[in-house]
Amino acid sequence: MPSFRPRSFTEYIQLIWQRKLVFFLVVMAMLLATFVIVRRIPDQYQSKASIVVAGSQDDRAATAARVTTTTEKLYSRAFLEPLILRHNLYSKEVERGAMEVAVSHMRKDIKVDTKYRGDYVESLTIAYRNPNPEAAQAVANDLVDAFGTMNQAVAGRLDEQSSQVNQELGELEARLAQLGQQRAIASARNRAAAQSRGSFDMNRAQRQAAESSVEALTDKQYALQQQIAETKRQIAEQEPLVKSAPRDMKSGSSYGVLLVRKAELEAQLKDYQSQYTDKNPKVVQAQTQIAELNRQIAALNSSGESNGATVDSAEARELRALQRELANKQTELAVVERELGRKQKTLTSAPSVSVAAPPAVSAPITDIASETSTDRLGDRYTYLLRRQDELRQMRSATAGLDPGIFQIVDRPALPQSPAGPDRTKMHLIGLVIALALGLLAAIATQAPRLFEVRDDRDVNYYLGAPVIALIPESFTPAERGRRRTMMLARRGLLLLLGVILVPGLILLLNQIGLFQLLAGRW
Repeated sequence: MPSFRPRSFTEYIQLIWQRKLVFFLVVMAMLLATFVIVRRIPDQYQSKASIVVAGSQDDRAATAARVTTTTEKLYSRAFLEPLILRHNLYSKEVERGAMEVAVSHMRKDIKVDTKYRGDYVESLTIAYRNPNPEAAQAVANDLVDAFGTMNQAVAGRLDEQSSQVNQELGELEARLAQLGQQRAIASARNRAAAQSRGSFDMNRAQRQAAESSVEALTDKQYALQQQIAETKRQIAEQEPLVKSAPRDMKSGSSYGVLLVRKAELEAQLKDYQSQYTDKNPKVVQAQTQIAELNRQIAALNSSGESNGATVDSAEARELRALQRELANKQTELAVVERELGRKQKTLTSAPSVSVAAPPAVSAPITDIASETSTDRLGDRYTYLLRRQDELRQMRSATAGLDPGIFQIVDRPALPQSPAGPDRTKMHLIGLVIALALGLLAAIATQAPRLFEVRDDRDVNYYLGAPVIALIPESFTPAERGRRRTMMLARRGLLLLLGVILVPGLILLLNQIGLFQLLAGRW
């Protein structure tokens, strides 16, 4: 057998074109099989619902866990198998006892799209496809009810937590009230003890102050008595000296001062009279002063003559000073004696207090453990109040919707038009597959002829000698008839093969399930 001769791309195209009948036959068979399969695929109706996740920002981890748990529940066999039996889905698989296959098909028909905002799940879209629109809506409602069940479970848990919080708040309030009463009693006892201690301290301080004042007044009384006795002795010694002093009234200092002052005023009056009239206030004032001085001088003269004593001598002035000092001392002694009497009366009426041994006063009642317990209970009470508010907000409506974590915005509706499959795309894919199979069939049928000697180029390639002339092939009429008959027979066989090939391709494609898989996706 000769070896393979390399050929150009044009030669390959020419060789393949020689098998154009095979090519078109395979392409048409594949297109017919694809058309039949795509036409047999039933319409798929899709019912979907939109769910908003309305969990708290502070509870993102718990909300994400609930979303994951509920989503995984939708794909679990324990959840899907009852739905299949209830709605009579995938009857062929169920009748064969292939429940696992039915569950797998249903998982493919369920579509859950999750939309995130950052790391937080914002919304969910639940969709289910089925050839029956009523079954699609019913199953979609059951899928959405799974989230409603989660809402009920969360609501039940919140109610349970709220009940526990309210119960603990009641217990804490009772405990805090009891501690408050205890602290009030202890505070009253402390105040009474403090008042008793303060009264004792005040009485002791008052008595000590009174005793100190009595001692000081007693000392001052004794000193004044001694000073009065000394002053009286000095007065007794001074009186004989005053009586024996010369009786010259004009030698006294007061008399001399008056005369000097009178002379000054008379000189001033003469000066005023030379300048002013007699009615001038300065002249009148000077005259008045001179008259007063004359009166005082006359009084001194008359006093000296009447009692015959020296009133302005040094001995007399010292005697008068001693007498004034005696009077002051006596007055001060009287005041001290009166004050001493009041202090002694106060000491007599005041209760007796022993400074050395004060009465026992209980110390302030402080319970550190009780205060610590109160602070701890107060912190716990504040936390429970905050938790109560959080639970109330979680149970309340969010954005005007129903309460709960999963807010069902759009309930599943009855689909009016099929959502799939996209038959145009499937026909295009079938055309591409048909062209590829036709090309492969043409190449496969033409490949053996690539090793045969068919023209002068093959002879030149295999023999290495140029072709000088070509003898055309000639046939007798009988050979031409036989050749025509063989050609018609081959074409008939090809047509028969094409007719047989269509159902074979249909069976093959059904076994592969390519278009069914694409129908589930589109």
